[in-house]
This record gives sequence, C-alpha cells and structure tokens, in this order.
Amino acid sequence: MINILHIHTLPIISGSGLNTFLSMKGMDRNIYKVELACAPGGRLIDLVRENQMGVKTFKNLVQPLHPVKDILAILDLIFFLRKKRYHIVHTHNSKAGFVGRLAAKITGIPVVIHTVHGFAFHDQESVWRQLLFRNLEKFASHMCDKMIFISQPLVDWALREKIVLRRDKIAKIYSGIDLDRFRPVTEEEKNRVREKWNIRHDDAVIGIVSKLWEGKGHEILIRAFKEVKKDIKVARLIIVGEGPLYSMLNDLVDRLGLSDSVLFTGFQMDVAEIISSFDVVVLPSYFEGMGRVLLEAMAMGKPVVASRVGGIPDLVKDSVNGFLITPGDVKELSDALKKLLNNKGLANIMGRDGRKGIIDKFSTDVMVRSISDIYIECLKIKGIEIGD
Repeated sequence: MINILHIHTLPIISGSGLNTFLSMKGMDRNIYKVELACAPGGRLIDLVRENQMGVKTFKNLVQPLHPVKDILAILDLIFFLRKKRYHIVHTHNSKAGFVGRLAAKITGIPVVIHTVHGFAFHDQESVWRQLLFRNLEKFASHMCDKMIFISQPLVDWALREKIVLRRDKIAKIYSGIDLDRFRPVTEEEKNRVREKWNIRHDDAVIGIVSKLWEGKGHEILIRAFKEVKKDIKVARLIIVGEGPLYSMLNDLVDRLGLSDSVLFTGFQMDVAEIISSFDVVVLPSYFEGMGRVLLEAMAMGKPVVASRVGGIPDLVKDSVNGFLITPGDVKELSDALKKLLNNKGLANIMGRDGRKGIIDKFSTDVMVRSISDIYIECLKIKGIEIGD
C-alpha cells in the first residue's frame, strides 16, 4: 500500500481545494491510502471524511504570512511526518507548498510532488511580497521531484521567472471536473432552479461563483452590472460565495441602487444546480491559476466572460467560447456581458463550443490517471514498486 499525504493550507471548498479532493478521491484504494493535512475548521474536511479518507489538522498552518506560526507549522509537520510512514507528500498552493516541501525534505519522504494552482507573486501584491514569494518558490522548487501545473500559462510563467530550471521536472495536468455532474440542463430544469431563488424565467441572469475575497473582481462586476442594467432592464446578478468582502459588496450594491437586481446566495454546496440557472458565467479576477468555475460552467454549456490573466486564456478562447476582458475594466466587462445577453444565438454557440473543448481535456478521470502515472514514475526512480 502506498501512503500519500496531501498538504493544503485552507480547508475550504474552492478551486484548489476541490482539485485536491478529487485527486485524492479518484485514486485506487487498493493501491493508495490517501490523507489530507490542513488547517482546522472548514467544509473541505467534512467532504474528505465523508469519502472515508483521513484528515490531520494543524492549527499553525494559516494562510497569511505569519513568521511565528509558519515556523511552528514546519516543526509540527516535521514531527508528524517522522511518526508516520508516507511514501509521497503532495503539496498544493504557495504556503502549504513551501512549508510542506521543506518538512518533507527534512524528514526524508521518498517522493515529494507539488501542484501549482497559481503564484502569490502576482501584480496585485506589494513589491516586497512579490520578491519574497518569488524567491521562496525558487527555493522550494529544489525540494520536490515533480511540479504539476494546471495550465500552460502557469508553466510559461514559471519558466520565465526561473522558478523551475529543469523542464523534466514539469508536468502539465489540467484540473478535472465531474462531467456527469456538470452537464447541460433542460429549460425545465433551469426554470425549476430559478423558481427556488425567486428568479423569473425571462430574466437575463449573470452569475459568479467565487470566494468573496480581494482579487476576484466582485466590485468591478457590480459596477459593470450597473451599466448592463441601463440597457437590459431584466438583467439579474447572482453572487454565489462567502467571505470577508460581503458587507462591503452589499453596501456597494445598495449605494448603486441595485438591491432589487442583485442576489447574494452565500456558500452553495451544489454548484452545478446554481450554475444551471445562469445565462452567462463571469469571473473578472485580477489573478487566477485556472478558474475552476469556468471549467464547470463551460461543461454545462454556459458562455463565459473572464479576465485575461493566469491560466484563463488557456481555457477561454476570446470570441470563440467566451470573451476575455482586461482585469479591472468596467466598460470591457459590461460590453461583453451585453453582447451575450442580447444575442442568445451567439451565447448558445459559445456554450456548445465551450463544452466540446472541456470533454476531452478536463475530466476527473484524465486528471487522476495522469497524477497516478507521475506517482508511479517517481516511486520507481526511488526504487519503490507498487505493492512494496
């Protein structure tokens, strides 16, 4: 039996969190025993346990930079890894990627894998934080056997910044989604969900599914929606997710006189159901590794509007299966949304093209199989055969 520990900082159900969960869930239980290490207190923990996989929480594994807690998190992980016999440690995102790879290296874990869901040294960070995170990523890259990137632009970014010097250490594996769950729905199914949320059948619905965090572009979307409403009176905006920006965004909606047209749903476990009620899905982020909700929306045949950042252009082909916009540009965003809401034929064509592109590349089965192949390859190099 091959023992694997995934390390992910925040135990929330988000893009990287779901990628981690599906990577764990899909592994052959006859070959792999898979566990998760993360901070305490999040829905991802419940999801992992409901699927009969183990979870170990570390109170010092916090998301923001915290010199004392970060050192304690490394020590906690070192102590834990010395007690348990793991063949593979698989880390995710910048913070868990650094502390996890360092602890795994110190304790002599045979195989260390890191998945890059995005980098923390993007333009929205201060100069000193960009410099710090860039150098930490370079240092940590030497402490793993393989780095998995979820999009080609992330690979290009890493090579450009010299995060990875050896191309044989790079693997590109797209995030996978459950294509049976995320599928096109009938008009009847769509309207049934709308009735649940008191949305009229003929409303033109724009939807965003994202944490209410800085950098996701919610404020820009709300301002762009104000412009959309001037031309399309039946437009509605549905904001799905929870987070620290809720009060500020709700206040902005009130100030702009949009309260009757904007709905905050909070966190929704059944993302497929709520997406089924949308006409257009939007993700106006300032930085993004891939944007998992775009995968899900496109699999459901929904046209998308998203920022031209990170791995998104690897997924959204401008004017083919959606529109790409400049992050922070209210006019570009409102114009793109109006084009799709005013032209159902165009929206349907883009939706169909989007689903066609998802089916071949982005299934969970393809992702899990590719990750398993990397595990086997790295274990063999270390002289560990499956079944040892």
